[in-house]
Formats: sequence, structure tokens, C-alpha cells
Amino acid sequence: MAHQNNIPIVYTIRGCDACIKLLKKWDAEGLVYDERRVELSQATLDEARRYGKLVPIIVWPDGRVEQGFGDSFGCFI
Repeated sequence: MAHQNNIPIVYTIRGCDACIKLLKKWDAEGLVYDERRVELSQATLDEARRYGKLVPIIVWPDGRVEQGFGDSFGCFI
């Protein structure tokens, strides 16, 4: 779970509207991030659940954790 190159880690799930909006925004801004899709492995899902129950979950390099994105509610995991 360690941060690589001080980039945010974002936990997402396929088809989550809030996740899609967040990643589109970050891609448009050129932000580098480490996306971890929770539906692809139990280990990643377990890791994400340590931070919250609502994706997208953003874990910033300084340790802050955010859930959801803007006015989009997100998806429970």
C-alpha cells in the first residue's frame, strides 16, 4: 500500500459513475495516479475497505483519505 513517487492512490470499481467522472477529470488535468480496481481482486477490495466503504476512495500521499467525488455519490463496496 505504500505510495510510489508521491502520487495518489484511487480505488475504483468498473461502472461507478463517480469513479468515471473523477478519472476523466484527473486525466484531463494530466494528474498521475495509481488506480486500483477493487473488483479485480479480493486483496485490493480488502485494502480499499481499510479506508472506507464508498468508491472512489482517494488516498493522498500525505495520508488524507477522501470518499466519493464532487456531487456524485459513488458506489458502495
